[in-house]
Amino acid sequence: MPFFKSKKNKNRRTDGGGFTTYDDVYQIVKDNIDEAVEFYELEPAVVTDVFLDPKSLPRKDIAGGDGKMPDYSYLGTIRARFIESQSDGDVIDDYIKPLSPHMVAYPLIGEVVNIAKHGSQMYYYQPLNLKNHVNMNLANNTLTDPRVTSRTTEFNRNLLSEYGDVVFNGRFGQAIKFGSDPFYLYPDVKVTNRQSVLPQTIADEHYPHVQNINADGSSIFMTSGLAKEVDVLIPAVQTLTTPDVLDGDMITLNSDRLVFNSKKTDIHMFARRNLNLSANEEINLELGTNSIGGKIRLGDAESTNPMVLGNQLEDLFEKLFSSLTSFSNSVSSATGIAEVGDASNVMLNEIQKIRVNVLPKILSDTVYITENEPNEVTGDDPFVDLL
Repeated sequence: MPFFKSKKNKNRRTDGGGFTTYDDVYQIVKDNIDEAVEFYELEPAVVTDVFLDPKSLPRKDIAGGDGKMPDYSYLGTIRARFIESQSDGDVIDDYIKPLSPHMVAYPLIGEVVNIAKHGSQMYYYQPLNLKNHVNMNLANNTLTDPRVTSRTTEFNRNLLSEYGDVVFNGRFGQAIKFGSDPFYLYPDVKVTNRQSVLPQTIADEHYPHVQNINADGSSIFMTSGLAKEVDVLIPAVQTLTTPDVLDGDMITLNSDRLVFNSKKTDIHMFARRNLNLSANEEINLELGTNSIGGKIRLGDAESTNPMVLGNQLEDLFEKLFSSLTSFSNSVSSATGIAEVGDASNVMLNEIQKIRVNVLPKILSDTVYITENEPNEVTGDDPFVDLL
């Protein structure tokens, strides 16, 4: 809101008498013109209300029905008091809208915003950076809403940035930085959520935050060119497939937990060379509990050769070897053809039971593996000659 502010003190004599002289008239005119007056197109105002909770919005009639509902056209508006042209206790009558509908930094109660009037509508700009704090910038001796306090947000800081960077700092320890390598050649985009707190942060209220992919809560780094030392990820698992150098065009995600969920169709992961999965405890490939007839295929999406189940295969061999052992023992101690025939009949019956009851159970109904290529099996294989 435009306003005038005078820096000139008027000390007029009021005890004089007689006729007015030319000098008196000149001085009166000059005092009213006031060459020291300053014109401000924008006027700062202290925020008194922020309307983001639907319960706090003005009410309107429900279209085509009875009752009232929140008027969401007021969502994000504020009420405020002009610092220069109003006194304590006064409030601007209008609901004041954010200047931009696309990028909005919603102020806290007690923060100061500049207000301008376009047409008949008042608009507010982003909160003024009174104290160079990212968490809050309250006007002196002003209370704020207890939901966001300086105590709970005191260690959230501006990012330490470099020449030419574009930075978005959040109040609550999150930030996005559009930067570059130290030589200003290769771009990077770094997203941080939940900043780590260093001893320097505790000691100095203005100590900036350096994005650290290994110490911050969650990070998404899109980097290029040579890797900075601070950007080198410390792997959670040490494996033989861990690359010696991580540089070039790369996206790195780091957090305590990563969840990838495709709620309708598929997840696709492709690699020109290798796809490496490593874990300290388990790597699990499983079908969901609601899966009916699902398949896990290894080597080829069209694999139809079922994998052999280890426990069931062991049971098959145990029964087969037990039958062969009993037959061998019987034959070795036989004294006539009749005893050999009896032993053979016993073994045939046992093998028939194995074929019917055990053999069908050794194949997986879920996991399938690719068949060998024809050129992978040659006559030089000693096992082929036994078939």
